[in-house]
Amino acid sequence: MSLKHVPIGDVVASRSVTRRDALRLLIGAGICATFYPSVALATSTQEKLDAAQLDYEEAQAELEALGLEVEEAASALGQTSAQVSDLSQQIDTKQGEIDTKQGEIDTKQGEIDTKQGEIDTKQADIERKQSILAERMSSSYKAGSSSTIDLIFSSATIEELTSNIYYLDKVSQADAQMIDDVKTLKAELEVEKANLEVEKASLEQEKSALETEKASLEVQRSELQGLQATQLSQLEEVRARQAASEELVSSLSDEVKELMEKRDAELLAAQQAAEEARRQQELQQGSTWTGGNTAVLGTGSLSDVVNAAYSTPSPGSGLCAAWVSNVFRRAGVGSFYGNADDMFYSWCGHPTSEIQPGMIVATPTVPYSSAAIIYGHVGIYVGDGVVRDNASGRLRTTSLSQWVSDYSVSVTVRCGWLGGIALS
Repeated sequence: MSLKHVPIGDVVASRSVTRRDALRLLIGAGICATFYPSVALATSTQEKLDAAQLDYEEAQAELEALGLEVEEAASALGQTSAQVSDLSQQIDTKQGEIDTKQGEIDTKQGEIDTKQGEIDTKQADIERKQSILAERMSSSYKAGSSSTIDLIFSSATIEELTSNIYYLDKVSQADAQMIDDVKTLKAELEVEKANLEVEKASLEQEKSALETEKASLEVQRSELQGLQATQLSQLEEVRARQAASEELVSSLSDEVKELMEKRDAELLAAQQAAEEARRQQELQQGSTWTGGNTAVLGTGSLSDVVNAAYSTPSPGSGLCAAWVSNVFRRAGVGSFYGNADDMFYSWCGHPTSEIQPGMIVATPTVPYSSAAIIYGHVGIYVGDGVVRDNASGRLRTTSLSQWVSDYSVSVTVRCGWLGGIALS
């Protein structure tokens, strides 16, 4: 197999600005390694960075989950508060109806009291008239029938006799009629009073039913108020956890940034050392070096890379660059490290119009996730217009045109030979 070194010019020059800008957009400040032992125990800058980034992503996921929990708790509390408010309005309405019924009951009681007063007055009138009649009858009885006979025989003329008899009859009828009239009026008043008492009893039943409904509503409101207090306590607890999580996520960024800068510096130093070693080797062999960044040469072929792209399993979600590295290592080309943005800035110096089978395609940043914003995405062009990549822990086969369209959102996708090694 023939291997040729492909220079990529000064593509690395724009790397730091783009990555730092993306980093500043995503995270603000600080991680302390003491929060996560995995950071302190890491044996290399890359391992420390991977551990720190994993911790950050886990904390970010926890923060997002807490955010959803806060929204759900706030929504539940809002619904309960609305129900409490609605029940309070219903209770106020029922109390208004109860007060209205009580007013009607008081009115009826006033009418009943008035009727009772009229009845009492008529009863007293009856008793007074009955007393007068009794007195009269008693006097008549004591006087005996002679008084009546005397009245008749004392009449001087027939006209006077007739008048006296008529007078005696009218007095008796008047006394009886007077008593009957008073009794009739009293009976009518008692009927009216009875009707009023029936109406009052009906109003009292309605009032009692309203009071029962009000009591039921108050029980429901009391239960909801208890639930409301519990939900408020839960919301405050979740918000406290959210605040602590926000503080932790904020504290997780500076160390990530420092580790990325340290890793970048180490990669650059390693690349420069490799370049110098390769140039010295080529000078010793009498070859002409044209400059650019390359990696240590390996063995393998284009077919081996293509076969490995279909047989190498996914190392997990968010590890697109690790999968690409595994493919080239399995194909025997060599070992190449770094994230997708590292590969983009180090090896992707060509537009996709110049792509060849075996080249990698990459972007340094894409707004699909927090990791993608920082690290970008990378895949392998296997020929026939097809790209293989590891996306969200799942291996995919996508058309080159679709891949370029999907990942040129922030920075235009470019391609190149990984390690500067052109496969044949």
